[in-house]
Amino acid sequence: MNTNLCHKNVLVTGATGGLGGEIALYLKDLGCRVFITGRDKELLCELSRDLGENCLGFIECDLEKEKDIDVLIKTSKRSAALQSGVIDILINCAGIFPVGLIKDSSVEDFDRCFNINVRAPFILSKSLYQDMKNAGWGRIINIGSSSAYGGFSGTSIYCASKHALLGLSRSMFNEFKEDGVRVFSVSPGSIQTPMGEKVLNQDYSTFMDPREIATFIGDIISYDSNMISEEVRLNRIIVR
Repeated sequence: MNTNLCHKNVLVTGATGGLGGEIALYLKDLGCRVFITGRDKELLCELSRDLGENCLGFIECDLEKEKDIDVLIKTSKRSAALQSGVIDILINCAGIFPVGLIKDSSVEDFDRCFNINVRAPFILSKSLYQDMKNAGWGRIINIGSSSAYGGFSGTSIYCASKHALLGLSRSMFNEFKEDGVRVFSVSPGSIQTPMGEKVLNQDYSTFMDPREIATFIGDIISYDSNMISEEVRLNRIIVR
């Protein structure tokens, strides 16, 4: 077990999705205390039981609503304070994947995607950064996508949001690095999750295992020397 992360307090958004849940469980195995949030209360309760005594708490949250984000921040920080600490690690994993051609998409579709995929990570990172800075140690992990590096017909809004999140991650990395707060952008290709099932014209069996991605993330954030993988693209090997 990598003990560098033991007893760190973690906030995972999108924990009721396939990848977020696996990240929460893996960090629990590393000895972290994990606060989880998502939009499905039943799944949150189930995951909290799996986390056991390492569950800091959970709250149902719609990241499109600023008042929900405010409650999430206050509740998670209060839970960390009960452990005489702060939120040390933020995993911005929540996201939506709208599918549709530009001609069929609305401004409301665009706003909703950007609110959840970009605006929420911005607010959460900004709100939790100061505590990490004061502690002299912190990790912010933004889960991007291979779509941050390309454009694809039928997913223009999603691609645009992941390009924006990548730019935000790059800027945060440079702004926060002198304060002991490291920012990581991890951009996987298609994953075997409910979101991955929405990907059209691809073989789902070739998609990546979310457990492997969770393990990879736990590894790269644990190093405290001068080495850092600030921007990572995870691709599939497809044998034809």
